[in-house]
Amino acid sequence: MNFLKFIFVAVFVGLLLDYSQAQINVGIKTVDVDADAKINALAIEQLAFELLNTADDSLKKQLNQDLKELLILECSKPEAISHSFEEVKSLSILTSQDSVFRLFNWNIPWSDGTFDFECGLLKRIKDSDNADFYFLKSIEDSVQLTEQTPSPKNEWIPSLYYQVITKKTERLTYYTLLSWDGNNRLTTKKYIDVFWFDQAGEMRFGAPILVENGKTQKRKVFEYAAQNTLNLKFNSDLNRIEFDHLVPSNPRLAGVYEYYGADLSFDAYYWKNNRWEFESDIDIEEGIKKSKKDFQVDQEIIKEKKPIYEP
Repeated sequence: MNFLKFIFVAVFVGLLLDYSQAQINVGIKTVDVDADAKINALAIEQLAFELLNTADDSLKKQLNQDLKELLILECSKPEAISHSFEEVKSLSILTSQDSVFRLFNWNIPWSDGTFDFECGLLKRIKDSDNADFYFLKSIEDSVQLTEQTPSPKNEWIPSLYYQVITKKTERLTYYTLLSWDGNNRLTTKKYIDVFWFDQAGEMRFGAPILVENGKTQKRKVFEYAAQNTLNLKFNSDLNRIEFDHLVPSNPRLAGVYEYYGADLSFDAYYWKNNRWEFESDIDIEEGIKKSKKDFQVDQEIIKEKKPIYEP
């Protein structure tokens, strides 16, 4: 039986990003991986579920480290890039439409109402059936990162990805990610962020392809009251990213995001001219097919002269 050797470097204070090897915390160790071994997705799910549901913060830290080490081992197996991972429900696992990469992403809810996030990238090696796996490095000061600020090279805004949109142009392939960030007890955030792989195969976040009111943005940040919700999703039929329009509950509270919520109107970014172009006040029901049965009245109520509503 053939064995492949994978070397991983680690340091217990946090992950450092390296594109030739995964870096975690414990000196240098060599892991022997059976080339014919099957993915142990159930073990991944058990650890991830326990991490999300335990109330002990110190235990969460240990479970988080255990989960990262397990993912490094399992994603080193050749089958990882094509395995369905359907047993794993407690992680967000996204695969790009062109099958170039797969993201393993999760949140860590702390007892003080804040969140941390982890994200591992499994990337297919060009012109090969093999893949590399490593964890992304978090932007240390993401609080100060604006819609116009370029992201430091190879760093991501910590959040929970739930949708990836692949758009290929003549020069580059762009990957648009929609994500959620619990932020704190006062506000929640959602993001539209776009990345691409440069010629060295490294991730570059903050592609300047979002255009709103004549201005180019590197990302879109939504912040709103923690008790409210924001719908943000990609509509593949209409080729647009749709979202609620956010406003403060009082005009005098502009910029105080714990008072922001949806006003029942909707905006969108349409994919046009190899970029995302903003359009306000869209028809959210455009393209929805309706049949006559959606408008049928219960004839029995009419025959019996029953009131439709009784106070």
